Amino acid sequence: MGSYVASALSQEEHDITLIDKDPKVLEQVNREIDVATLLATAPSLSIFQTLMEQKPDLLVAATNDDETNLVSCALAKNLGFPKTVSLIRSPEYLHTSIVHLPRLFYVDHFIGAEMLSARNLFKLLMHSNDIAFEHFAHGAVVMRTILLSEQWTQSGTPIHSLPIPEELIICLIRRRSNGEDIIIIPHGDDYLLPNDEVTLIGQANVMNMLPDLFDTSERCVKSIILVGGTYTSLYLAQLLLQQKVAVRIVEKDPYRCRELADILPDATIINRSILDPQVFLEEDVAGADAFACCTADDGANFLIASLAHLEGCPKIIALANHPAFVPILENAGIIAATSARVNVANRLLSILHQETILSVTSLSNDAAKIVELKISPASKLIGIPLSKLGEQLPKDLLIAVIENHGRVMIGSGSSILCPDDTVIVVCSSQQIEPLQSLFSAHG
Repeated sequence: MGSYVASALSQEEHDITLIDKDPKVLEQVNREIDVATLLATAPSLSIFQTLMEQKPDLLVAATNDDETNLVSCALAKNLGFPKTVSLIRSPEYLHTSIVHLPRLFYVDHFIGAEMLSARNLFKLLMHSNDIAFEHFAHGAVVMRTILLSEQWTQSGTPIHSLPIPEELIICLIRRRSNGEDIIIIPHGDDYLLPNDEVTLIGQANVMNMLPDLFDTSERCVKSIILVGGTYTSLYLAQLLLQQKVAVRIVEKDPYRCRELADILPDATIINRSILDPQVFLEEDVAGADAFACCTADDGANFLIASLAHLEGCPKIIALANHPAFVPILENAGIIAATSARVNVANRLLSILHQETILSVTSLSNDAAKIVELKISPASKLIGIPLSKLGEQLPKDLLIAVIENHGRVMIGSGSSILCPDDTVIVVCSSQQIEPLQSLFSAHG
């Protein structure tokens, strides 16, 4: 987690110091990432005092131990670090209402990595035909990614000629060509082909038109099997049970099964190894509406998801912590869910740029980003129609939605940005930092 986040922030040209107590870990980091490293055990008063000389902007405590993260933030904040972020796993810390933990431990931002993963999985599972699903602008705007069928009949028709309502916009196309992914941020003259992965953004009230527009169907989700008794499975099960979805969790550790049974009395906890072929038959995997692999092992997730695919389960999702596994999963007909570390990196980018950026979401194996941001009154883009901003905007950037005082508008050539508007932008992963100069003060 720490090394991935350090790499992501370093690519945004932030100066990073990565602290770890394992010299082998730091040796590998030094070979792969352009960041400073420090061999130490945190929390450490002397180390944090030394780091204060660099006038840091942020401390991120990202160990696997919640208590270590909390104490590290408390020490850092009291020594003068301006902002602290703590990763948290335990439900007791994330859901407590008795004690205000952020104030007690001087934490500016809690990030529940597994909770973020669970929410993403929940959206995918509850929208059965979607590859990705997200809300923006307090729910007024919805993003959905769908897969066009091989029978798509309007192949090659320019997008501006498709019967798409004004309240919707096609903002990203992911196309497979000769075994490689092509990412297209489209304009009116681009077109769709069968088997394209298409991302649309629009007003929430018109998203129910997608099945008719693109000849897809919706399935009602009533029964889901989760593999692995991880925190991600726990949080996901809680969300699903609230929606009256029948949940079965398969976990081989009997102690963890007893814990889950106490926390989730309405779920069915199965103490078996999912690698036992008999379990697939006994639990009628083919009859479940969806199947999600939530273990921490990418290889296990791939193997188990592949077995579920062979059994005929209609929707299969697997967490992919390493980007190399994503195309492997997709080629096997499995939806690769965004890993916890990608979610954490996106959340940290929002925190670092919080004066402008409200949220960051990854698309297409992190090849593109959807960024929700505020327009500064000093931005040089204000007052100019979007059609005349061509030279000022990168080609791999699309202003998809504009929210002005609660009014949501799809970006068009005549649209004009105003101070304090909220805009939703689709761009390549390399454009996060340039967004600051475009939309913030003194851009």
